[in-house]
Amino acid sequence: MKKESPIIILGAGLTGLFAAQELKKKGIPSLLIEKGRSVGGRMATRRIQGGRADHGAQFFTARSDVMKSLVDSWMEEGTVNEWTKGFHQMDLGGQVHLEADGYPRYVGSSGMNTLTKSLVDENDILLNHRAVHLDYQKQQWQLEVINEQDSVTETIQAAGIISTIPIPQVLTWMNLELLESDIKIELANITYDPCICLMVTLRNDSRIPPKGGIQGEGDVAFIGDNQQKGISTKPIITIHASGEWSSNNFDAADDEVTSSLLKQVESLISQNEVEEVQVKRWRYAKPRSLYPDRVLATTYPSPIVFAGDCFKEGKVEGAVLSGMEAGKRMSRYLKK
Repeated sequence: MKKESPIIILGAGLTGLFAAQELKKKGIPSLLIEKGRSVGGRMATRRIQGGRADHGAQFFTARSDVMKSLVDSWMEEGTVNEWTKGFHQMDLGGQVHLEADGYPRYVGSSGMNTLTKSLVDENDILLNHRAVHLDYQKQQWQLEVINEQDSVTETIQAAGIISTIPIPQVLTWMNLELLESDIKIELANITYDPCICLMVTLRNDSRIPPKGGIQGEGDVAFIGDNQQKGISTKPIITIHASGEWSSNNFDAADDEVTSSLLKQVESLISQNEVEEVQVKRWRYAKPRSLYPDRVLATTYPSPIVFAGDCFKEGKVEGAVLSGMEAGKRMSRYLKK
């Protein structure tokens, strides 16, 4: 089966959603392709035993005027809340102390995916569709996707592509011979650290100090109490391992990574209090370095823009601003 859309946007995380919004402002239709069952990407929230746990991005900040304006509107809508103005820090010896810098950290009001769900237009998205090949034929981009629900393969044609998924992922199924050599070199240099995440449901409230966030220097990079964060009625703790530890243990069994990480935070979480543990592995969690511009784009053989949280500022704010720039850049290309 063949479909057609003026612009295809790969990935329905923050970058893809903001790219779609920018195109819509210019009157340019687009189609978001998302392999997951819901939008959000790493703005991910999971329901567990009636509670909630953010297991991707834990919070975000607003440095630019554009992001500050967006946050003001989201807070007015009730989509986001301020969590804290500083986190506790855990040193290599396990000692915890507070470092409040007075700078706000924000969260989705019911989890981080609250924000992305508020941004989506369900008429312009295909969920559960995994891209498997991108080529250029007959003066059109040709994207082959598989519907994960019924395994049916479809081909979607478009005049332009905005790719917001992790760069190493798209390079595995794109026809790279289409790209100019300097573009290929830039893309190949973008790499990511993985992250192993535990979601730990407790029988009683945690011993994590107020307001429930700890940044670590060692194997444990972050600990978040979703109850203190205000998104869960149950005490569920999110533990993020560091990139190095996650890389070294990515293929280890769930019980092995659970035992190792819980042992490192036993001063805060007693094994006797643990009711359930769920494990999530993010293969592309955090870019190791940032590309200096907000997007990487070319018009050869036809407009294609690469965007995401590996560009310019990085993190959540960088993903938003990269998406905006991707939409603006594509609209300019189409006018030429």
